[in-house]
Amino acid sequence: MSMQANQTAVQQAVQDDEINLMDLLLVIAKHNRFIIKLTLGAAVLAVIYALMQPNIYTAKTVLMPPQQPSSSTSVLLGQLGGLAGMAGGALGVKNPSDLYAGMLKSHMIEDALIKRFKLMELYQAKTMEPVRAALEGSTVVAAGKDGFITVEYSDKDPKLAAAIANAYVEELDSLVRTQAAREALGRKQFYEKQLADVRAGLGRAELEMKVFQDQNRVFQLGGGAGVALGASGGIPKAELEYVRIARDVKYNEMLLAAMAQQVTSATIDAAKNLPTLQVLDKALVPEKKSKPKRAMIVMLATILAFFIGIIWAFVREAGERSGQNPEQNERMNMLRRYFRQGK
Repeated sequence: MSMQANQTAVQQAVQDDEINLMDLLLVIAKHNRFIIKLTLGAAVLAVIYALMQPNIYTAKTVLMPPQQPSSSTSVLLGQLGGLAGMAGGALGVKNPSDLYAGMLKSHMIEDALIKRFKLMELYQAKTMEPVRAALEGSTVVAAGKDGFITVEYSDKDPKLAAAIANAYVEELDSLVRTQAAREALGRKQFYEKQLADVRAGLGRAELEMKVFQDQNRVFQLGGGAGVALGASGGIPKAELEYVRIARDVKYNEMLLAAMAQQVTSATIDAAKNLPTLQVLDKALVPEKKSKPKRAMIVMLATILAFFIGIIWAFVREAGERSGQNPEQNERMNMLRRYFRQGK
């Protein structure tokens, strides 16, 4: 008896599911014209919208920065501010790629590009801010774990897209080289001043040596210490004084050689004008558009409209049934009153 009851309950549940599914299909069939019209209308509008959108072309360049950034680059980063400061601050730089990627996003680079390509005239803007925003919105700078930096720029003009993508690298290289030369020139001036001071110190030491030699009749013995032939009993004291003066002369001579080497090195660095970045892939004029994805736009709009039509059909059906059921009708009226009170 119990087994028969269970079988009956299962059969009833299956029948209820079939009835519920049938009810759903009936509702969709009842309002199929509206659903079809809404879906087709949305598809047509999506096609029109997609066709009206201009083609956007994306140019990409890949570069490899020096793996050991110079001290001048680190100093420059602190002067850039904005995004560069956040990406490459003293506490935030993880590797040279992050540092250079931050510099690419700086206002110094952006302003140079805006001036170079006359973007204010192109965007018909009166201030720099909207042009910077447009430039940032069209640019993607990414530093990979492999150390390479990718720069992508998107524009309706494929030639302009390639030109600006390459210009990012050129402006960055120019900025780094200029700062490196400026830093080297500063070092050169510093060491030249130090060199002048050392020469003056050496001159004073040599003069002191000459005066001491004239006063004490000191001469050199085969490369050894000098011997003073002065008053009796004064030789040890004179020798100590001579050793001190000779040590000062030797120290200043060594310091002079070191400073001269530093000046030479700084002079060479200041005169260098070599590229600091290695371009692995130069941006080429793109032949195929990157967006809009017209087929995707139409497909998503059509699917969305189809489901909206189905939801509307069930809401409409629920409203019609509530009118036939007094209890449901009362609930619908209460719901309307609550919404009105909320307004």
